[in-house]
Amino acid sequence: MVEKAPQSLQAKLYRRYEHSPQGRALAFYEPSGKYTWRSYAELYEAGLSRAKALSAKGLRPGEVCILIPENDEFSTTNLMAVLILGAIPVLSAPPIVRGHHSNLKAVLRYLLRKTQARMVITSIHLEALLEELPKTHNKVQFIFGEAKLGNDSATADKVCHFPDPGTVVAMQLTSGTTGFPKICVWNHTRVLAALDGMVEGMGTTKNDVFVNWTPLYHDMGLVNNFLFCMVQDIPLVMMSTFEFVKNPVIWLKALTDVGATMTWSPNFGYAIAANWVRDDQLEGVRLDRVRAFWNAAERIHLETIETFHRRFSGHGVSMQALKTNFGMAENVGGATFSDPQGMFAVEHLNADTLFKHGKAMVVQRSDSGPSKTVTAVGVGRPYPGLELKIISRKHRALGDGEVGEVAFVSPSRMLGYLSNAKETKKAIKGELLRTGDLGYQRNGELFWLGRLKERINLNGKKYDPSDFEKALLGVEGLRKGCFAVFGVDDEQAGTQRLIIVAEKRDTSPVPEQTIMRNIAGSINRQLGVKVSEAILLGEGSMTKTSSGKRRHRYYHELYTNGKLEPVAQSRL
Repeated sequence: MVEKAPQSLQAKLYRRYEHSPQGRALAFYEPSGKYTWRSYAELYEAGLSRAKALSAKGLRPGEVCILIPENDEFSTTNLMAVLILGAIPVLSAPPIVRGHHSNLKAVLRYLLRKTQARMVITSIHLEALLEELPKTHNKVQFIFGEAKLGNDSATADKVCHFPDPGTVVAMQLTSGTTGFPKICVWNHTRVLAALDGMVEGMGTTKNDVFVNWTPLYHDMGLVNNFLFCMVQDIPLVMMSTFEFVKNPVIWLKALTDVGATMTWSPNFGYAIAANWVRDDQLEGVRLDRVRAFWNAAERIHLETIETFHRRFSGHGVSMQALKTNFGMAENVGGATFSDPQGMFAVEHLNADTLFKHGKAMVVQRSDSGPSKTVTAVGVGRPYPGLELKIISRKHRALGDGEVGEVAFVSPSRMLGYLSNAKETKKAIKGELLRTGDLGYQRNGELFWLGRLKERINLNGKKYDPSDFEKALLGVEGLRKGCFAVFGVDDEQAGTQRLIIVAEKRDTSPVPEQTIMRNIAGSINRQLGVKVSEAILLGEGSMTKTSSGKRRHRYYHELYTNGKLEPVAQSRL
């Protein structure tokens, strides 16, 4: 028996193998509806066998292994193997469409340089796309697909490694909206603190069953689902992210078939399900056993939650089951959670007071015009042991209802950004983790309002790009949810000009000039602001981050550098 450190992630994973090896651990839900449960012993032993093969290939404890995973058996086995071996996994997103050109090569070069990785493991389907990298990085072991792993030759006592809890356990890429991602460094103690805090925050029990379509390379998939369920002895069903986006009813059928009690999705996933699933696809769908649909990773819109509830209430979805959360890679996953037993919080705010003075003044929901109020959805309270603060630009603590930067004093805070002292210094001030997000609190409840760096200043009022989503959703001819909004400084006017970039549906009969005029009209009616320029891009051309966030700053840079390729453009 190998001696185990009491507080490492590896020790937790091994302890489950000792105590409940035959319990249900993992299943993969196929588009056909087929799935087979694997016991934890089967999962762990598959990881152990793979760890032997990786060890034979030269991967050692403490070395970095880059994984380009999909939500499948090959990826989860590799992740378990790297962890069992005591190596450090770094997960990177694959191309959105398999085999198509992407920036994956540039991201991999960046990661190889920053992390000094020893190994890269990915699908056989990416070998042609990445074929030049093994030639230019000949000290790195590249493995494309299971067939390239060969036979294991090490023994179990040589590959099972139980590191000191203060050492690095994993590195996580941020889902930044521009440039290369920063790399968050996590140690064992802080990852386990996050997983323990989430038990309290979500109110989970051993009777729960999770279903997850969010990708493993995002902390929602990796921490809130995979690591959480493996450590806490909760069965997890995984399904393809790509298949969900293509046919979202698969998610609902998986929830039904496996008797799920909890699931996760960014806000856009609930919108996709509510808008794309057809009535004729819902035969047999039963969702009343799901007691928590967690919504996180981007701005949460009340309209989306209400639409999802209306669409599927006849199949058992209650408003009380719709939950909200705020988290980030810098804090190792989820930080605040709405009431596990009750409703999420909602406030209707005076728009002028909010945008102009940064004060969240509660008013009655207005029927006299949408431009007079802003709806803010609460994203919950911190899990026990984590302290929430709202701070000013000068780091002064703000009171209830005052809008500022969201910050935490947290036991699960990252150690810092890898080889990036400048950004680490910005994010960590003593014990305080600055998130770069805007929000306010009321009686301990966090209300998240958007990203600090994406704020748009229009005639003395401050807007978040997500404030424009509702107005754009009603414009015929646009692809729903595919847009970017940003402000461009106008020195002569002394404020910013508002720029809207959006995807046009190729099959839309509405003339392009009419679509652009309707964009301006809808935004003016609903928010009372003037659009300076509308730009239409071709269908399918706009990319999002790995978590589905819109890349407002990225398209701002393209616009500034004259690199957009519009199908139509109009100054208004």
